[in-house]
Amino acid sequence: MDYTKPTNEQNELLNNNSESSGLNNKIDDGDSSNDDTIGNQSLWQLKSVIILCVANTFTGFLFGWDTGTIGGITNMTGFKRHFAPQQSDGSYQFSTITQGLIVSLFNVGCAVGSTFISKLGDYKGRRFAIFISLIIYIIGLVVQMSSVSSAKWYQLMVGRIITGLAVGATSVLTPMFISESAPLKIRGAMVCVYQLMNTLGILFGNVTDYGCKTYHPDTNAEWLIPIGLGYVWAALALLGLFFMPETPFFLAFKNDREGAIKSVAKLNKLPPDSPLVHNEVEKFMARSEKMKEETESVKWTEFITGSPMLGFRLAIGMFIMAMQQLTGANYFFYYGTTLFKSVGLKDTYITSIILATVNCAPTFFSSYLVERFGRKQCLMVGSVWMCMCMYIYASVGGFGLYGSNGEANYSAGCAMIVFSCFFIVGFATTWGPVAYVLVSELYPIRVRATSMSIATAMNWIWNFLISLFTPLITKAIDFKFGYVFAGCLTAAIFLVYLFVPETKGLTSQQIDEIYEDGHIFHLKKHKKPEDEENTE
Repeated sequence: MDYTKPTNEQNELLNNNSESSGLNNKIDDGDSSNDDTIGNQSLWQLKSVIILCVANTFTGFLFGWDTGTIGGITNMTGFKRHFAPQQSDGSYQFSTITQGLIVSLFNVGCAVGSTFISKLGDYKGRRFAIFISLIIYIIGLVVQMSSVSSAKWYQLMVGRIITGLAVGATSVLTPMFISESAPLKIRGAMVCVYQLMNTLGILFGNVTDYGCKTYHPDTNAEWLIPIGLGYVWAALALLGLFFMPETPFFLAFKNDREGAIKSVAKLNKLPPDSPLVHNEVEKFMARSEKMKEETESVKWTEFITGSPMLGFRLAIGMFIMAMQQLTGANYFFYYGTTLFKSVGLKDTYITSIILATVNCAPTFFSSYLVERFGRKQCLMVGSVWMCMCMYIYASVGGFGLYGSNGEANYSAGCAMIVFSCFFIVGFATTWGPVAYVLVSELYPIRVRATSMSIATAMNWIWNFLISLFTPLITKAIDFKFGYVFAGCLTAAIFLVYLFVPETKGLTSQQIDEIYEDGHIFHLKKHKKPEDEENTE
């Protein structure tokens, strides 16, 4: 994929939290870099908007930071001594359900934030909504940090729900904010930076946990520092937001032509009377008018009962977003430190750092793969690859890890880590980013916001369920839990092959045409009109 020429629709949702706002930012299928005058400038000339957009991707870091720190925090001795009840053997341990609640209820906050708080961006603007979200995030940190005085684990859990509200909202608002501000030429790359910041947050979170456990063992500082650093990341996100104007698309949608002119001028460091600025604003005005025409007469039930086959397409989107969680990736990210305690390794925090590094590196290649090989093929290959890795992981852990004396086999433990890494590579290059890409392309613009919101809710629900019940299930069947995810991936191979269409290179109208004949099976790649002409 040429990063300078991403396709128009998928590049706006390459992150873990996808678009659900009613005033969504999709641009005209007919848009191209050839008629985007500002976009035709060199990257050096676009440096101002690039810097501003990158600064605003720091909200993605907040999401990754929580994922990267919470698993390690709940296993720290200082944390458990402060919050967990003392056991008969003198140790301090949480019940499996308590540990699951502390980790998982963050996702409930994310689900609510992404569905409802993000709507504030439709009425007050993307910039204001992100600002409010960051303030909510800081309030959540205050609640968590103050739990050091109360020593109540449920106070910390409430604080995590509050920060989840903010993270969920920004997971929708920030990609929207960037894609409405950046020229088409760099839009895809800028949204990919948001995803990269997410993976970097996971990596830095794991490294911080390791450092705190090493240099502040068995103290409150051990777990307070990772939580408290959230203030720094929120401050950096607020600093980036301070220099960023409201998006020109939102201002155009609100018929604020003068505001849109000022926004484009500030983003690109051009004078407000520049022809480049006015040309760009005219495009924003035209696109916003087209969106109003297509969405104003939509009935609320159309996303289910509408044609062509919108209800079935909604079900496909819900399946894809649920399956992204059922691959089992967050099984490793949330509980890697806990899982690998029992494989005979000296320091399982190192293992989490390895997995986070492996997750981060392939992010640079995911956009190329999705454009080179297509969405469906990436999901198929990813399912096969991850399925094999998970079967091996579960088999080694279930039958080859412990000897007759009950001690862990070090070589078997290392093999499990290796195949966990192979699994993460497969996820980071296929199901991780591609699920959002494909789902964002499935729906016509008139129902896209509602359909995307419902599909994304499935992702958060399964994220919550997996993070809640993983401690309970692993306590009962240990590493054989991997067979559950392997079974889901096996089903995904066939379901994707049978029911998921290839949307690469197709406009919304062309995707509608795929479903007009009423067929639910999509076993072959659908030809674009130009392909059909070439075969005649």
